[in-house]
Amino acid sequence: MKLAAPICFLALCLAVRAPAADAPAYRIVQPSEPAHDLLPKTCGVCHKDKGFRFFVVVAPDQRGIDAALERLSGSPRQTRIERPANPHAPIACLFCHMEDPAAAPADRLTFRTLDGTPVGRDEVGRLCGLCHPDAEPNHPRVLGEADPVPDMEAAGLPVPGGRVLCSTCHEMHGERAGPADVKPAFLAFASRSRASHVHGNRAACRACHPRELAPGEPPVFLDADPTARCTGCHREDHARIHPVGRASTPETYPMDFLDYPLDEEGRLTCSTCHDEVCYGEIDPRNPRFLRGGPYVTPTDFCYRCHPKAGEGALNPHDQVTGDGQVVTTTCAFCHRKVPEDPGGADFDPKDLMYLHSPVELCMDCHDPGPHPTVNHLVEMPRAMVAKLHRYEERHRVHLPLYDGSRIVCTTCHNPHEKGVLRGEAALGAGEDMGWRVPSFAELCTPCHARYD
Repeated sequence: MKLAAPICFLALCLAVRAPAADAPAYRIVQPSEPAHDLLPKTCGVCHKDKGFRFFVVVAPDQRGIDAALERLSGSPRQTRIERPANPHAPIACLFCHMEDPAAAPADRLTFRTLDGTPVGRDEVGRLCGLCHPDAEPNHPRVLGEADPVPDMEAAGLPVPGGRVLCSTCHEMHGERAGPADVKPAFLAFASRSRASHVHGNRAACRACHPRELAPGEPPVFLDADPTARCTGCHREDHARIHPVGRASTPETYPMDFLDYPLDEEGRLTCSTCHDEVCYGEIDPRNPRFLRGGPYVTPTDFCYRCHPKAGEGALNPHDQVTGDGQVVTTTCAFCHRKVPEDPGGADFDPKDLMYLHSPVELCMDCHDPGPHPTVNHLVEMPRAMVAKLHRYEERHRVHLPLYDGSRIVCTTCHNPHEKGVLRGEAALGAGEDMGWRVPSFAELCTPCHARYD
């Protein structure tokens, strides 16, 4: 910024203690200070005028910046600071790096701090704190404890030494930057992670909004299309579970009276069913942000529009049409994709690709409690697993275990309708309770045996 005198400064809104209760607080960092002796060279990358004098002004608010401007220029100023789309873009590499990053190995780079002490990647937050002093203590909880580091690395996110840093998720060298300017790899990772909290916190506001909104302010969006705002991160084919762009029908007429948001033509959008928490705590009992939740089961929410029985009823176990055709859309209730030839000799259980664990999938709709008399959702001892496999061979049945040794609901109950599967995997399909063995009396025998 050029003033009456040839002066240029970089304004940083940091916490600075005011000299008096009503006096504006600021600090002018001279370019001769050891930590900033490269300031003229750095600013000179863009400002070629050799007559400029360069300073760093540190202030907690606009009043401090205006006071510093008045002191530097000798006259009152009420100028607001125009920031580039990415404040990182116009500054030279050596403003942040202690050595030329093009010549130094990535694992040996050191970074600048306010006191001039060089730090490595494990303390790069001290560099980021120059301009973002409240970022570390006040950073919203975006990553969950269950987010495994290998999954982040597999998504292309750098996790040096197994530690999540500012640069793991945030784009430092892109054309634009902001509080929520995160890398596309993070958005892809977070959309698949059940532990990441990208919703319900202010770290991700600018993924949808051009600026931070005040509580109660009408929302302004980057994209006017409500579905496009969601599919930017949630790229999976959600239409397999429920389509958008649909109006009500005679079977689903209650949706017209729920006062849930629809598009201008009265059709469903993602926000019709899902209500993100922007200024509040996420209710762990309602992780899908279903409107009016939490619900005992997700289908309780579905029944607000869909009838429980008759035409238009919702039942993921209705998987075969009257003429014997498999309704593949029902597969999306449990599987990420339609399994291929699950009864074939070359079938691999890994191809099932569950949305969640089989127990979670069943408990979404069923909550029967421990049964028959005690909890059977346990890891089986190796000897018992061998006993189960001998029973399967002897009686030509299939009692699938999860991860090779854990009992799940579908170990005993076949969740499919008759006609979906074939071979041993089809036993019990469509039968009362879906028993995979000939009778309830035989149910305990595969694991507890009467043949040994």
